[in-house]
Amino acid sequence: MEFHQLRYFIATAEELSITAAAKRLHLSQPALSRQILALEEELEVVLFQRIRKRIHLTEAGRFFLDRARQILCDTEMSVQQVRERFGVAKRTIRLGFLTIFLDDIVAPAVRALRKDSAMTGVALFELSPKAQLDRLRDGELDLALVGNIADEDRSRYTVRSLMRNPMAIVLPDDHGLAGRKQLALKELAGEPFVSLSDSIFPGRRQFLRRICQSQGFEPAIVEECDSLPLLLAAVSSGAGVALLPAHSGKLPHCGCVFVRMITPVVHAEVMAVYRKEAAQGRVASLLAHLETAARAIG
Repeated sequence: MEFHQLRYFIATAEELSITAAAKRLHLSQPALSRQILALEEELEVVLFQRIRKRIHLTEAGRFFLDRARQILCDTEMSVQQVRERFGVAKRTIRLGFLTIFLDDIVAPAVRALRKDSAMTGVALFELSPKAQLDRLRDGELDLALVGNIADEDRSRYTVRSLMRNPMAIVLPDDHGLAGRKQLALKELAGEPFVSLSDSIFPGRRQFLRRICQSQGFEPAIVEECDSLPLLLAAVSSGAGVALLPAHSGKLPHCGCVFVRMITPVVHAEVMAVYRKEAAQGRVASLLAHLETAARAIG
């Protein structure tokens, strides 16, 4: 097994499209398909199902996705630590983030920081919220960029709100309410709900239940997903409806629609999470640039 195969698998799992993943990786579609097949043969399991010209992660694929991300992250982090401790590499700020924040918050902030201080390095680690918080606790990250956090973690770390994003209702495009411009959440009472996995996105289940309970009903959560693309795929397949920040609508979501939620008015926060003692010097500068980038889109 090669590291590039893991990267190819992760990209394909996130895009759920060989065409889109090949474009993202600057590969031909046949070449990417061959690499995915070689990985499946190496593991002796099927990672993707091909149904009606679309691909879906199998249970084995969903299980392997988070572990593949962790393997790559741990490798990159170990290399950086060795270079800093025993080599001549400069000290870097280690920033964890969710993919959705990369292009419009993380990249502009890092670019601005490098203009201010050419000697400051930033190492980026694409990780789930749970993995970010674990590495923050162990001192392997300086900053975590997440969209939700459990109450117990709020008391453990310093949390700075970067942006508030209105929540939207996500429906299959053939749902009876999909043609509406706006919806009240109580109109979905009795519908099956798809949520992000609480083990990967700590506090997400509590967040969803709290919103629905405020409207007089308990959400029937029928499926939990380990990533935003997987959740959108579940909604598209008709598994249920979901609530996501409207910002998530920039992700590919063929087969489902985002509808504005007018009641209740709820916002999801984008948060920078860090240990109190870490917010000094270069880290404080990066925080300031993250806030600026978030305000530009918020």
